[in-house]
Amino acid sequence: MRRNSFASPRRRRSPLPMVLVILLVVLVGGAFWLSTLDTEVPTGRIEQDVTNAVGAR
Repeated sequence: MRRNSFASPRRRRSPLPMVLVILLVVLVGGAFWLSTLDTEVPTGRIEQDVTNAVGAR
């Protein structure tokens, strides 16, 4: 059986598309994880002197 001399030999596929897909999945997963973090700070009482020091002279 003769092989066709015009047929191209099988070439390895580039890993670039798979790397880009994995990177995209990691970025989307990271964004989702960051959006679920509880970052709300509980409220606290702040007492501050509000007298007008300039007008008191």
